[in-house]
Amino acid sequence: MKMVNIKFRSKTFLNELILIFRKLLSTPISKLRLITIIDMLIKTILFLTIIPDTPTAQNIAFNRSIKFSFVYIGFILLVYSFGYLFSKRKQTAFYIILNLLYSILLTSDLSYFRTNKDLLGIKNIFFSGTFNPTETSLVNFSYIDILFIIDIIIILAWIIIKKVHNPSTRNIHNFIFTLKTSLVMILISTLCFDVLSLSDFGNSIINKQWSTSMSVQAPGPLGYHIVEALKSASKEISLNSINPDDKTEIETWIKNNNENLEPNSFAGLFKGKNVIFLQIESMENFVLNQKANGKEITPFLNKLTKEGLYFNDFYEQNNGANSIDCDFMVNTSIFPLGDQITATNYGENVYPNSLPRILNNEGYKTISTHAELPGEFNWTELHKNGFGAQELWSLNDYNYDEVVGYGLSDRSFLTQLSEKLKNVKEPFFVQAPTLSSHGPFDIDAKYRELNLPSEINDSYLGGYFESLHYADKQIEMFFNKLKEYNLLDNTVVVIYGDHTGVHKYYNDSIQKLDFEGNWWKEYDHKIPLIMYTPNMKPDIIESSGGQVDLLPTISYLLGVDDSQYKNTSMGRVLVNTNRNSTVIKGNIIKGDVQNSNEQKHLLNAYPIGEKIIKNNFFNNMKSN
Repeated sequence: MKMVNIKFRSKTFLNELILIFRKLLSTPISKLRLITIIDMLIKTILFLTIIPDTPTAQNIAFNRSIKFSFVYIGFILLVYSFGYLFSKRKQTAFYIILNLLYSILLTSDLSYFRTNKDLLGIKNIFFSGTFNPTETSLVNFSYIDILFIIDIIIILAWIIIKKVHNPSTRNIHNFIFTLKTSLVMILISTLCFDVLSLSDFGNSIINKQWSTSMSVQAPGPLGYHIVEALKSASKEISLNSINPDDKTEIETWIKNNNENLEPNSFAGLFKGKNVIFLQIESMENFVLNQKANGKEITPFLNKLTKEGLYFNDFYEQNNGANSIDCDFMVNTSIFPLGDQITATNYGENVYPNSLPRILNNEGYKTISTHAELPGEFNWTELHKNGFGAQELWSLNDYNYDEVVGYGLSDRSFLTQLSEKLKNVKEPFFVQAPTLSSHGPFDIDAKYRELNLPSEINDSYLGGYFESLHYADKQIEMFFNKLKEYNLLDNTVVVIYGDHTGVHKYYNDSIQKLDFEGNWWKEYDHKIPLIMYTPNMKPDIIESSGGQVDLLPTISYLLGVDDSQYKNTSMGRVLVNTNRNSTVIKGNIIKGDVQNSNEQKHLLNAYPIGEKIIKNNFFNNMKSN
């Protein structure tokens, strides 16, 4: 009897659903409304499936898009709901125009994404320097883009043939109901993704991820643009004003940071020389001047520590991000954010006294190059708009002919880079991060030369030693290329790690190993900094410092007038300082603090950096 009752109820419920659905489609305008929602959803899924670069990634994106359809419908209903505020023909026109505008938005986004790996936004209006940082043509439509237009033609043909019209007048009740429904769907999604983190890694409605293709996945393009517009409007207000209390704190901190010392013999040591920053992936200081299985891990870098300036007490200061935080610090001398990635969340900021802008003023050609696609961690926008680099070279400017580790091999990248530099007018500045020594350090056997014991060779530690040994070999090759092209004599090469590596990510694993007295076990957060030009007097600089100190230090060595950096740098000139302390993430002080005032000063560094960034401080001060 109960089974019959359950079946009867199920049948009744199904019939009710069918009746509701039939009622929804009882008139042509109802069909148009439903078609509009479904069509916009299909185009959303198609867009998100197209933008990844590989078939595998596209398949993953398609499956995720199906899963996130609930979110996409929420944002579609948000804009769809306004159709009920129109009556008769105006409502029909509204849905056609809405769908058409969405197609135009998606095709424009695709064109922009193919060039910049980013989407268009209101930020490009409020902060014009963020528009098209690669400075390449945006006219790159593909045949697949037709799919975003042909649906509009089909719908228009159906409307004309079926003589679709809307007899209904304005319906405020339906507008409010649909609007509320959409907002509830969006709030539920935000709660699940952003608050409770119930979805996959990185999925978020509000927060930007390391790439735009990741950021747009959960909210969909419509949701992404709505959130972006709200954020950009808010930033237009907040980034163009300065909190008076923050202004006082920042200026006081900067004033206390300045030592105002007389110049010494290091001033202008590298004046007029080309500058090359080699930012070596995951390179820690502990591998320098050490051996594994009787072989030097980094023989060429060891040689440079004895022939150039070697800063042996230099620390990583990355905060909310890793490599891109290093990019930020060495170019701005400002401590980065910890609650979010500075580069992806504040790419609109302009730093008028960044290293590229300082060197632009000194007559340098300034170039930033990553063997990565535009938009990864927002590096193109950060370097072009934020730092003012005159030219960007992305992965699109290199032949992707060999992969070692994380991406384009150091051998190929540095070979091609040296060939490019032959044709650059001197003096030039170029910043070039490498990739081959990126974790998990699973470098192929054919590149391994240290002949480590099998237990060590198969571990993260062994892979790390081999990765840095490979990177060291390619750096030597790069120096030989510079010499061959008659560039080395007039160039200072600055080599540093972007952050620590094997200790940062795999410390628990390697601590279980036992190898050659375990000299490698301590995690000291040190990264190497070496500056070299031929025929210079070598020296070891023992002043404790970190990545924020690189801008003022290299500027001092290049003979740049300190007015260009003294009042905008959070770092010190490490070759002319009476202080011997610095601070790293977690407010950990390294070196020797002289007194409580210096300690307090260091402990305020990251909070002051946050105030500088969130107030767009130095750019606003210049504007005022």
